[in-house]
Amino acid sequence: MKRDPIKLAGKARRLLGGMAAASVLAIAAMTPAHATYESGLEAYKNGQYSQALDTWRRFAVAGDIRSKKILGDVYSGAPLEAASSATAPLEAIPVDNVQSLMWYTLAAYHDFSAYQQPTAEEVNAQILAEQRLTDIRFRMSSGDVKKAEGLVAQTFEAGTAYDLYRLGDMYQKGAGVSKDNTKALKMYALAKERGVGEASAAYEVLEPLMNPKEIKVALEKAADWQPPLPPEHTGKTRQQEELERLKKELEEIKMADALEAVSDIDVELIQRALNALGLRAGTVDNKLGPSTRAAIRRFQYSTVARDTSMTEDEKQSVVTGVLTPRQTVELFADAARANHPMSQYVYGIMFVRGIGVEQDGQLAAKWLESAAEQNLAIAHYALGVVYRDGTTGLNEITPDERKSAYHLARASALGYKPANDALRRLSFEYTRDVQ
Repeated sequence: MKRDPIKLAGKARRLLGGMAAASVLAIAAMTPAHATYESGLEAYKNGQYSQALDTWRRFAVAGDIRSKKILGDVYSGAPLEAASSATAPLEAIPVDNVQSLMWYTLAAYHDFSAYQQPTAEEVNAQILAEQRLTDIRFRMSSGDVKKAEGLVAQTFEAGTAYDLYRLGDMYQKGAGVSKDNTKALKMYALAKERGVGEASAAYEVLEPLMNPKEIKVALEKAADWQPPLPPEHTGKTRQQEELERLKKELEEIKMADALEAVSDIDVELIQRALNALGLRAGTVDNKLGPSTRAAIRRFQYSTVARDTSMTEDEKQSVVTGVLTPRQTVELFADAARANHPMSQYVYGIMFVRGIGVEQDGQLAAKWLESAAEQNLAIAHYALGVVYRDGTTGLNEITPDERKSAYHLARASALGYKPANDALRRLSFEYTRDVQ
């Protein structure tokens, strides 16, 4: 189909409307005394994710293995079997493999000896957590695995003398943390000083297997060791946490408004982005017909195809044929990165106006300039407006008459008529300011 540049520019220009206008272990606040692991599940089912996480963290720190295991599930992005009616809230609780590996490790190496006979649910939680360790590690870089192991070690070191012995045993066996005899001997030394008999026996077995240099390093580190400070001394104060919570709520409200504005984007621009990615949306007719919906389904599947934490049924549930606001933003971002000029223009305008993304002047200019370099007239015009009026939000761009005049002139030369009037007004304002 032959492209009509005037019609296309008219549709795209609607995005310019209003463009010139100004403008991990720390414990959270106290939960109710009656909170339980089960109340965390109820909160999760009701969409109260922060409350659920807070409840489970408290019980996990207190030694509840089910809470440790379910935190691993949540941060891995897996749906919860105990809350099958609730979907994995990936927007509210993003996947965090470091946290997931930490909690799964703490659950897998949970010590039942200090408690009464464990229930079947508790034993099952430990088995399932241990089974997930390999899968989670497979997804992670070696650096992230090291971070998770550091958090595991920190947790044990903040515990009892017996926990120090258990950490030494984990280091010696390479179970849950990387094998390290020097660290193992250090932990055994600390634990036996505190009266743990098992640590004394383990020390006597391990020391002959090490060379004098390794033993010296282990004992020097044991002598310098200090227990980790409690969260109230290393983490944020209650006031800081409350301010951050309020800030996050305000950002979520702001982002919800930004995502709502995505619905104003024409289907025609979406079709062009889909075609640019080779997803075969068919004829660009500004209609959400069967071929366009099929292309959208292909795009939606591509966004989750490599997610090893999702089953095939879960992946298919994402494939609806109707773009969510976030998926729309992702589509234009992908097409922009694929060097499609119109998508670069749309993506740039999103950053100018805060449509689906946070306002960012530098990112707006980056994508608009990429489109302008491919002689997209409306992108030059948008840059002319940006440099004429400046931007608000992050990385503000201050007005620059020369750059504005250059881009408006380029847009005019490329046949974009609105640029003519804008260029004349710019010249008039500039002359008047000089006089």
